[in-house]
Amino acid sequence: MEPNAVTSDTYALRELTFPKVLARFAQRSRDKVFLTETATGRTFTYGQLDAWTDRVAHALQGFGVRRSGHTGLLMGNSAEHLAMFLAIAKIGAVSVPVNTAARGELLRYYLGQSDCETVIVDASLASRLQEVLSELPQVKRVIVVRTGDEGQGGAVEIEPTAALEVEDFHALVERATATPYAPAIEPRFCDLVLIAYTSGTTGPSKGSMLSQAAALTYGTSAAEAQGYRASDIFYVCLPLFHNNALLAATGAALVCGASVVMSRRFSVSRFWDEIRESKATITNFLGAMSSFLWSQPPSAGDADNCLRLVSMAPTPKYAAEFEERFGLRAMNNYGLSDYGMATSFTQWDPRDKLGSIGRPRRGVQVQIVDEDDFELPPGEPGEMVLRFDEPWRGTMGYYKMPEATLASRRNLWFHTGDRGMRDADGYLYFVDRKKDCIRRRGENISAFEVEQIIATHPGVADAAVFPVATATNDEEVAAVIVTKPGASLDELQLVAHCQRNMAYFMVPRYIQFRDALPTTMSQKVEKFKLRQELEAGLSQAWDREAAGVVLAR
Repeated sequence: MEPNAVTSDTYALRELTFPKVLARFAQRSRDKVFLTETATGRTFTYGQLDAWTDRVAHALQGFGVRRSGHTGLLMGNSAEHLAMFLAIAKIGAVSVPVNTAARGELLRYYLGQSDCETVIVDASLASRLQEVLSELPQVKRVIVVRTGDEGQGGAVEIEPTAALEVEDFHALVERATATPYAPAIEPRFCDLVLIAYTSGTTGPSKGSMLSQAAALTYGTSAAEAQGYRASDIFYVCLPLFHNNALLAATGAALVCGASVVMSRRFSVSRFWDEIRESKATITNFLGAMSSFLWSQPPSAGDADNCLRLVSMAPTPKYAAEFEERFGLRAMNNYGLSDYGMATSFTQWDPRDKLGSIGRPRRGVQVQIVDEDDFELPPGEPGEMVLRFDEPWRGTMGYYKMPEATLASRRNLWFHTGDRGMRDADGYLYFVDRKKDCIRRRGENISAFEVEQIIATHPGVADAAVFPVATATNDEEVAAVIVTKPGASLDELQLVAHCQRNMAYFMVPRYIQFRDALPTTMSQKVEKFKLRQELEAGLSQAWDREAAGVVLAR
């Protein structure tokens, strides 16, 4: 175990709340820099962040954000985004981070299904919120945050109405008291703090409910398993609306008393420069990020960086060569926003096991089971199921979806929908996905959700959406469409419809029109046949990228 690392004795689970953890380091390490923004150069010490979030909490509460109330966060990476999340946690309210690519029907669904009463939005994204506000009568207040990313044309102004209050974030905070925030009721470890939307499988996206303790154990269990320490600097370029950046990276730094360097987004061209300038020691990769960096021409200075650990999910086949070229160690942390983090492959594990997702973390049980939930012997693939030994470490279920919650936890185990295998030494390996889910560049995409939005086009009779494999260790979205008799619909029109109503990363890349979809005797679409046929010859499908179509983000 590395010096100063978090251990099982560092935190009592009942003490795990964001206000308590932040206060702990605001007292111990008041002048230590916790957060640095690469875009602006701004820095915030633990003491400054604690005082600022106190003031933001006063401002939010004065504006009507109440304990247990739900607040949507439609924001990019910024200090303001993190401050909002921490202030909401101090109030004992609930954050609902929303993917900044969401628009149209998808954005309306996220904010409506989660019962958001307040929405905090970057000014650069205000036009998207404006488009759906009329369909969100439960939203009573909007806070607009100007971060300087609005561009030359500025941003759409959201006008207040008799039923909607609108405030500027900085003006709101400026008017708030600067005294320490002391809620009438202190948030408890078991209080709901976050609704994180995860990809749907056989239905719409589900909102996973995380308690304060469950959210913070993303960090404590990773720190214990991987040996994170107070001297570490976490480079965060993944979006804060994902649990990876918010909890597994930023949250891990917080519970260690470490530091965070936050970039607005992942950039191949800027990545190593920002790593070197920040002297970052830890970062997380998702999807094809490692492929993009690996494919760059080798340089004599590739290993000239301070990174010691990089979490790669999935771990590519060239991981050992990546380690040698860039002078670091690859690790892997497996988990699901539906339930929590479960396994770790660490820097101390045998390198001949590289590619494994590791072994269960302390306090986590993992089994590989057959279709009837009976455990399988080593070497046989089956579904991975999870269970925590301690209460409140796992999610509290899916928001307003009791049947889906119960189904995911049948026989007292959480069913991941992922197929895995355990070797004779107890190391676990991810095999494939049992779920009807597409994984594209770190984003989980619900095939059902894309199909439902495509089906709203008046010319579509039926649609099947599924992943097709690519050469970059990633997946792309493919759609096979059946049009209504007499309808006139081409690929460009379909893409335009998709872009109006879904996140850019969900828009199908490969499109094919057919007269009918193959089905079983029970009329279930045989997507595996469609996938096999397209992967055997992708040239038979229309390719959005080959056609030169550039999606607005």
